Amino acid sequence: MRRGRFAVLLVLSMALAGCLGPTTASWGTDNGAIDVQFSPESTTVTSGLGSESTEISGLEAIGCSSDTDGLGTNYSSTVSFTGYLAASQFYSSHSESTGARGLDFGVTTSVAIESMSFQMAKEVVDGEGSRIDVKNWDMPLSPETGSGSVDLDEIDQDSDSRWYILGLIPTTENIHEGLNSLDEWHQAVIINGYLVQMNSSGNSPGYFNGFHTAEEDCSLSIGTNNNERVYVFVTSIELNGASISSDGESDDEWVYGDVALLGRTGYILFFLAFGIGGGIGAFLLSKMLVMQGAKSTMKTLLGKSGMDAVKQVKKDVKSAKSSGLISPNERKMEARKSAAKNQPHESKRASSEPVIAGFDLDSVLSASPSGGPTNEFGGKTSSVVATPESQKIERETANQPSVTPTPSYSSTPPQQVRSSVTSIQPPEQQKEHFTSSVPPSVKSSGPPKKKSVRKRKASPPQEVQVSEEVQPEPQKETRKTFEEPEDDFSDFSF
Repeated sequence: MRRGRFAVLLVLSMALAGCLGPTTASWGTDNGAIDVQFSPESTTVTSGLGSESTEISGLEAIGCSSDTDGLGTNYSSTVSFTGYLAASQFYSSHSESTGARGLDFGVTTSVAIESMSFQMAKEVVDGEGSRIDVKNWDMPLSPETGSGSVDLDEIDQDSDSRWYILGLIPTTENIHEGLNSLDEWHQAVIINGYLVQMNSSGNSPGYFNGFHTAEEDCSLSIGTNNNERVYVFVTSIELNGASISSDGESDDEWVYGDVALLGRTGYILFFLAFGIGGGIGAFLLSKMLVMQGAKSTMKTLLGKSGMDAVKQVKKDVKSAKSSGLISPNERKMEARKSAAKNQPHESKRASSEPVIAGFDLDSVLSASPSGGPTNEFGGKTSSVVATPESQKIERETANQPSVTPTPSYSSTPPQQVRSSVTSIQPPEQQKEHFTSSVPPSVKSSGPPKKKSVRKRKASPPQEVQVSEEVQPEPQKETRKTFEEPEDDFSDFSF
């Protein structure tokens, strides 16, 4: 799994090749930028790489004469520095606390080049050339190096190799951007430009002095110490297969983001063709192999007859779909969708009245009576409702005549006979006023008790004496259920 992730990251990193570069100063007069007004007679460098903007003017360009092999201000030919690029350093700022001074603020790139011919530098096998371990390179002409195949701090007249330590100052914006090509170490390079002279420089390190000489090819000669540390006004750079010019009009002009051999356009096409296309092709190939393995396993499990049946089912499904039939699952889904569309959305109403548990006022108001309108007792303030059934019973009892007891005369002696007479007249209902608080429930008295009359048989000679005793009506318990047919009404007491 880890190897797979590493391979994916490696392929993705190829897309960034040539697109990433070192952090360096910008071109201009702003803070963190540099601007060079180059002229062989007088050059002005304006640097914003320090804590304050610095302007260095009155700089003279020292060229080479191929006829006299000399160096001077009157020569227009450039001085060359040819060899094997072993290390480089880019600057976005300089600090006086690290020792930077003078023209150090105009240097944007420093390089360490081992002096040799361009052809020899190209033939150096990667890994066999000089390797430098850079510890600190704050000072453009004084790198601090450590263990490696070459320690620049230890280079002297006894060393076998000869070196250029150059502080590069771009003369144009295109050269400034082209210096990013020196970020790739261990390559053959030729840097063309001018040495720097200042009227007040004298024998200051990095400036031109009378001890500097040139070879027949106008390359700077290296003294007995086997290293030359100078400032250079860069006018052009030559690489293996590319070049950087002052105006950027060279036929093989190096472009930031360029890739060796393929070039920028070639690399993009290569990545699209072999990177993305190869990944898609590998995916399709792997998918095809998996499908082939699945088919072979199915043949082994089902056999020839099973495979034929599967093929026939596929054909039937295709023909059914072409004829417009749908599967049961699809039919269920369509039914659910149509039901969801036709179902009305219930509106939610926020009620401001308090909610009574177990009581639904809406259902009571919406419920219709069994028949006919109803009468309300107590007017507007009463909540007792007389139903049509109770009104019917009241009318029937009102139409029946009331029975009153009559005295009877008999000759026989009076005997106490107890008879009960029921009054058909219903008791008068007591009207009550209901307030917000519920009164305690009152037991209903029920129908009136029959009156009992005591009769005596009168003897012939005696007068019949009728005595009527009315016993008090006993209170009956209130019925909780009304299942008898004659009590076909409801108890409306609370």
